[in-house]
Amino acid sequence: MTEIPIKNVNFSDFKLLLSIVYPINMFPNDKPAEKLLELADRYIIPSVTHKVNYHLLNHSKFDNSKLLCLVDEYQLMDLLEKSIHQMNTLEKAKESEIV
Repeated sequence: MTEIPIKNVNFSDFKLLLSIVYPINMFPNDKPAEKLLELADRYIIPSVTHKVNYHLLNHSKFDNSKLLCLVDEYQLMDLLEKSIHQMNTLEKAKESEIV
């Protein structure tokens, strides 16, 4: 495997990323979710993406439009399915500025 340089990331964000992977596991919440997805994508750590996705599917308080932005950016297809299911009316879709 090739080496991935660690640059353009501050210490606290990288520490947050590693805390998801290594014991004691930290479970994500809404506050660092987007940053964790960004770092997991950059450093190719799918286990972090899966943990954040699980949180977003089951515990997130983000509104649907925010979730759809994350779906688009990080290809979270399970989250897309949930978000679409929650938009059960045209009015809700318009509120989220999707239509």
